[in-house]
Amino acid sequence: MFGFFLKKNFCDGWDNIMNLIVPNLVLMVMIFFGFISVRAIVNLELAFSIPLSFLLIILFIGLCMVLIMSFAENAAKIANFEDVKIRWFFTEIPNVFKDGFLYGLLMGLLVVAGIIGIPAYLSMGTLYGLVLAIVLFCFEVVFILSLQWFIPLRALLHDDFKKCFKKSFIIFFDNTGFSILMFLYNGVLCAMSFLMLTLIPSGAGIVLSLTNALRLRLYKYDWLDQHPDLKNPKDRKRIPWDKLIAEDEEAVGHRTFKSFFMPWKED
Repeated sequence: MFGFFLKKNFCDGWDNIMNLIVPNLVLMVMIFFGFISVRAIVNLELAFSIPLSFLLIILFIGLCMVLIMSFAENAAKIANFEDVKIRWFFTEIPNVFKDGFLYGLLMGLLVVAGIIGIPAYLSMGTLYGLVLAIVLFCFEVVFILSLQWFIPLRALLHDDFKKCFKKSFIIFFDNTGFSILMFLYNGVLCAMSFLMLTLIPSGAGIVLSLTNALRLRLYKYDWLDQHPDLKNPKDRKRIPWDKLIAEDEEAVGHRTFKSFFMPWKED
């Protein structure tokens, strides 16, 4: 399944490259203004500069996640083999603002808690401080690995905030290895983004990859619902992925290297 995911995700990204670049450009502008604002506050060297800078970081992460969640609606359509238009990225912003901003605030709090809490506990220089730092680190890891599924869940299922939050953890704990693999894969995409001047794949490309991955993974739960008689955990893990993704494989079709760069030469 993962091999097909890699192929489909690359094809979807290539075929919709402008739909990735435009949101990434808007996201870069938002990050730039956030960086400038935080730096300006810190340079004031006032008593409240540091707390205010952390507050700004959280707020800007919230706004960035609104943009990411807005693109996720297009990503869901792309994953479902539908056509999308660039303007839909902008028109979806009001529709996703509440959930996107709340999600961003939550992620911002996690980031700030890790930045402040872990060094603070380690600076105590005691076994108690070390244990607290490890506990906080593990807490952050579980939350980040789980909440990576929040945005694609909302885009694909359109559940409310609480349901998406709950399902994010269900997906993680039921697919822990796959969640870690996707996190590492998206880490590679993030590194590649710097080589491509953050134009692609960047934030939009990472959202597309998570949406594609989750869409395929949800076939597992459709299949299990159709086979309630399977009680043995070993039997429930024997997912017939070849059959489940057969239609998707047919829809993607055979794509050669030449077809990406010289499609006019394809028969």
